[in-house]
Amino acid sequence: MQATGSDESAEPQAAQTTGAEPSAPTQAQQSAVATEPDNAAEDAQTTEPTQQPLAQQQSDEQKASPSHSDGQTEQAEAETQAEQEQADTEADAPVQGQGHPLRGFIRPIAGACVTEFPGHLPGSPRTYRNHGVHEGLDFYEWASCTSVSYTTEILAAKAGVIIRADLDYVEITPDDWQRFIDANWEGEAILDELRGRQVWIDHGRGIVTRYAHLSEIAVGIAVGAEVQQGQLIGHPGESGQQEVYANPGTDIHLHFEIRIGDGWLGQGETPEDARTLYLEAFGLAE
Repeated sequence: MQATGSDESAEPQAAQTTGAEPSAPTQAQQSAVATEPDNAAEDAQTTEPTQQPLAQQQSDEQKASPSHSDGQTEQAEAETQAEQEQADTEADAPVQGQGHPLRGFIRPIAGACVTEFPGHLPGSPRTYRNHGVHEGLDFYEWASCTSVSYTTEILAAKAGVIIRADLDYVEITPDDWQRFIDANWEGEAILDELRGRQVWIDHGRGIVTRYAHLSEIAVGIAVGAEVQQGQLIGHPGESGQQEVYANPGTDIHLHFEIRIGDGWLGQGETPEDARTLYLEAFGLAE
């Protein structure tokens, strides 16, 4: 039986901010001219001219030569701008390696393998859904190397903050399914309904994981709650699918997505290449 998981766009990335440029350096104060006592005026005419006050000499030197402090300020501003540009670049396109936001995930079902069945992978076509495309990864018992049932534990793939938990979810009905058909499966609202009961976790840097078709959400999982990697968040099911009322217990699975900003991991790739990206995210790539 073909999975019927649905797709939806992610939340927009937060806007970046930049620091203000440092202010220009203050100008040197001009000094007052020293006044000789009245009884020393005649002596001053017959002796060598008195030396200019030090502050006046510095002021004259600054007028005669380029300001060294101005050069230092320009260099500091250039360095600050370069550092900001580098930080922005790293946030937009993080480098490969230990700090990469698409690394360090665990599989949401312990011991599960990443399916090789094309229909369960991102990028697989969903022709019945107005020529849609699957945007996530499905975990079925017969294709994931482990048991997947109503009692199977679904784990947080990475630490983060819950931004969606459908605690008041109501199962779809035959009338809902007919409504989907009549609408030709168009619209993000319908695609979201097809995902059934969901939990979303925000991991920062525009990365969100989604867990769909859940039969149950774990105690303590609610919007705003912080979760640790490996923490129980719910159990698989078939919510949002026709089988939930037509043939219960025959389509139990987890639909799992790694969202990247407005897109999703594997977007624009073949299902095989998308599978490789998930293997890398889980640390399973050879």
